[in-house]
Amino acid sequence: MIRLSVRRLSAALLQCRESFDVPTAFDYRTWFPMHMGVQMKKMEGKLRTVDLIVEVHDARIPISGRNPDFYQKLYAVRPHILVMNKMDLVDMKKYKEPVEEYYRARGVNHILWTNCKRRLAKSLKDVQALMLECLRSDHRFNRAVKTEYQVMVVGIPNVGKSSLINSLRSTNLGHKHSAVVEGSRPGVTTRVQNRVRILDRPPVYILDTPGVLNPYARSVEETMKLALCDLILESATNPYYVADYLLYWLNRNGDTSYVDVLMIAGGPTDDIKKVLLEICKAQDLRIKTMMSGTGYAERWDFDKATKIFISMFRSGKLRDNMLDKRELLYHL
Repeated sequence: MIRLSVRRLSAALLQCRESFDVPTAFDYRTWFPMHMGVQMKKMEGKLRTVDLIVEVHDARIPISGRNPDFYQKLYAVRPHILVMNKMDLVDMKKYKEPVEEYYRARGVNHILWTNCKRRLAKSLKDVQALMLECLRSDHRFNRAVKTEYQVMVVGIPNVGKSSLINSLRSTNLGHKHSAVVEGSRPGVTTRVQNRVRILDRPPVYILDTPGVLNPYARSVEETMKLALCDLILESATNPYYVADYLLYWLNRNGDTSYVDVLMIAGGPTDDIKKVLLEICKAQDLRIKTMMSGTGYAERWDFDKATKIFISMFRSGKLRDNMLDKRELLYHL
């Protein structure tokens, strides 16, 4: 009890930064590879054969990071469903209704929540049922004579598009092997794939597409949120700045659960260098380096400590993983 009281007092007295900044020399807007623009045009070219657009997004950032081009160029003229994946990493009781209310106010009524990695039967049945409802109720444009349906799955990188396709295919057709390649890093799918059959009655095919990020300039905070969720390549950011942003975000939201998770001595702090040093000490993270003319010397492994700090968020060990909580509160 005494320890808890001290911890709460330390959090209350913590001086947090008012904003998050990176050095001016660091260019954080290097996240839009050339192939994304090319593949976006190919996706537009496929629209004549598509009856429905399904956008998959990360539930931890339900507002941030979505590509406005999807609306303007794809589903402004096609019915669409928004799927919030990785629902296991957010507090559904707390955030499900606010997120849905946010989108209902903006005309988005078809919203579903999934965790495609675990292939939850109910979530997949809900996705399939809504897909069929949309396919059967909307006008099919120039495809009225076709007996089959075609769906295009879109989204930014690494949100679970391929996992959703494989899960639907496995559940409906019993195929155990994956029809499209899944990956644990962004950018595994780099082109519009051949269509995959996911249902026999009625025949429904899905087109897998590469993740396409917002090509327009965005804030450093939005970029860091994408990096925290592992939705852009690590080479496009700097892990040290990503870890520093996570510390800033946690402190700004009054979440000091990282102190207990990582056994940070001395309580919460707004100095990422102190946090990384305490992680090194607590887990005895050392690395040998070559010293000029004097052989090897040991030093603290700050790179590994940085990865541990970031993975704490990605594995859902914190009290709250909803990075867009302030945006939700502002817009509602």
